Amino acid sequence: MIRTVVCEKEGCSGNSFYIYTEEKNLILICSECGDRYSFDVSFCDYVLLSSCCKCNNDTFKIFKDTEKESIYARCTECGNPPDKIYVDEGGTQVSYEQKKTDEIKDLIYRLNEKIEMMENKIDILGADQQVVQQSLGYVAEFVQKNPW
Repeated sequence: MIRTVVCEKEGCSGNSFYIYTEEKNLILICSECGDRYSFDVSFCDYVLLSSCCKCNNDTFKIFKDTEKESIYARCTECGNPPDKIYVDEGGTQVSYEQKKTDEIKDLIYRLNEKIEMMENKIDILGADQQVVQQSLGYVAEFVQKNPW
């Protein structure tokens, strides 16, 4: 269920906030009374900026998904989300396209490693099969030469 975040300060019913990200936490500041709230966003692979991506407004309505613990922000003027900056595994700011490209490269690298491991196992099985065939040949020869 998605709920609108509303200021909890007594006497204030503000539902628009200034936002900024500080060390894996999304900080909300009520635009009416100035009360601060903090939400853990360490699971996100991006950082929300303090301005709208379309109209550059700096106040947002905040929505929280109570089941997934996700946070969503929408501009109070135009309804668009704030700008996002994506961060790669090294902590470098990258575009969304670059982040996805890096993820695909990593996936391909891991798949190649698994394929190489499978090829090695197949080679080992092939060598084992030759040993088994030679052994069966020796056993068959022995049985022919030495009937019971």
